[in-house]
Amino acid sequence: MSDPANIWLVDSDNALKRRVRMETVGKTFVLYEQLWRSEAYFFGDLVYRGKEGDSLVFGLEDGIKSRQKWKMGFKGGLPAELVPLLPRAKRPLISNIGMLIIAFLCLAIVYFAAS
Repeated sequence: MSDPANIWLVDSDNALKRRVRMETVGKTFVLYEQLWRSEAYFFGDLVYRGKEGDSLVFGLEDGIKSRQKWKMGFKGGLPAELVPLLPRAKRPLISNIGMLIIAFLCLAIVYFAAS
């Protein structure tokens, strides 16, 4: 289904970024490498983690514990057949510029309160 040059995985066992191939079955997917096959994961267990370079990154949230090191990236964009299955990519609520404005407002409040 997927081009292995576009999908990469970093799991909790290995900190290396590996190229993988994805096979979907209904609302689940399995990742394959040369001599390795992952367990089946539900698309509903994925959460959007942001962008890394030109890749959209998704993490695994299984409801019991958060797997912080587990992340899967799609380089160059999402395949069309996966767009309805994956969680939507959300923009951050407060951007970097918004954080700077909040920081300057806090500094101004502290400065004028001390006077």
